[in-house]
Amino acid sequence: MIAYDDEIGPCVFKTDPAGYYASFKACSVGTKQTEANSFLEKKIKKKSDLNHEETIQTAINCLSTILSADFKPTEIEVAVVSKDKPNFHVLTEEEIDAHLTAIAEKD
Repeated sequence: MIAYDDEIGPCVFKTDPAGYYASFKACSVGTKQTEANSFLEKKIKKKSDLNHEETIQTAINCLSTILSADFKPTEIEVAVVSKDKPNFHVLTEEEIDAHLTAIAEKD
């Protein structure tokens, strides 16, 4: 579940089948979740106050790094929820391409 808490800000709640839940600044699920969570933890420790663009690019970069893949805008889907825009918003291919270009320029 993705939520915005007035006291602690944006957070992601992850639950397991037993009903245990925890709040995270960033987390992943799936077959390589340990590697992805480690990647995200290191990035968040370096800079915890990511802006909107940096957050999206960190998520894409994490996926690309952990899967050892260079993505095209048609190969991934990215959705965003923020305090300013609380509705679930799926990025267009053009928006994703802009983020992929920004990531490539950083490297």
